[in-house]
Amino acid sequence: MDLIQCDVKNLALRGPSDNTVIMNPPFGTRQKGIDAEFLSVALKVASQAVYSLHKTSTREHIKRIALRDFNAKSAEVLCELRFDVPKMYKFHKKKEVDIAVDLWRFVP
Repeated sequence: MDLIQCDVKNLALRGPSDNTVIMNPPFGTRQKGIDAEFLSVALKVASQAVYSLHKTSTREHIKRIALRDFNAKSAEVLCELRFDVPKMYKFHKKKEVDIAVDLWRFVP
């Protein structure tokens, strides 16, 4: 297992070499489109599969961009989960938020 800390855009430069990517990207609510950027990079570096969490409310959008824009061979929701996000940052307004998320499996 390799743990890499870098800007996600720089990770794409490695090309496909990693068998599987498991990620919990930002949901894209504060920085629009960041979830899609993470998914795009993951699909470029994974050779077997990408497992990722995305907000359930974005399900159709995530499926569409994975298949059409990022050329994934498949995009499947494995299960729907509840994700509790505690207040961690100054911009968080509530003590905690319970978010519906999908666990996806993408094949690059």
